[in-house]
Amino acid sequence: MFVHAELVIDAPLRHTYNALIDFNSFSRWSPRFSNSGYLGISDDGRPQAQNDIEGCVLFFCKKVERVMLLTLNEPDYIGAEADLDRSDVLYGLEQWWLKADGDTTYVTYEHEIEFEFWIPPVVGVWALRRALYRDGMKAALKVESMVH
Repeated sequence: MFVHAELVIDAPLRHTYNALIDFNSFSRWSPRFSNSGYLGISDDGRPQAQNDIEGCVLFFCKKVERVMLLTLNEPDYIGAEADLDRSDVLYGLEQWWLKADGDTTYVTYEHEIEFEFWIPPVVGVWALRRALYRDGMKAALKVESMVH
């Protein structure tokens, strides 16, 4: 499954970047996020974070546990690659590209994910993609409120 969003955040680049890498505060973005925070440094030297997602789409409810290896290129790129040995996904990569325009930040967000569990075809995939996109839009508003 693939989700793409273009966001405009009414906050300076540095503040937006810092909010997006604050994994300890993800639960403030959405009630779907739980058990989020930094876990330390991986064997290859990258920061690690955990971010579990809980929720229901249509009649299908699930908790997805994720441990991510982070690539942080300040101030304009954040990558979060799922650690497949410690996550409930077969593949996962989230990426944020940030661009400043004065005190406004333009964010391109992409999330590619393949779950370990069955998702109802067509309608289930559509509903899950829609829920992830909607949560992303709500998160953008939360980021703005966090940095102001």
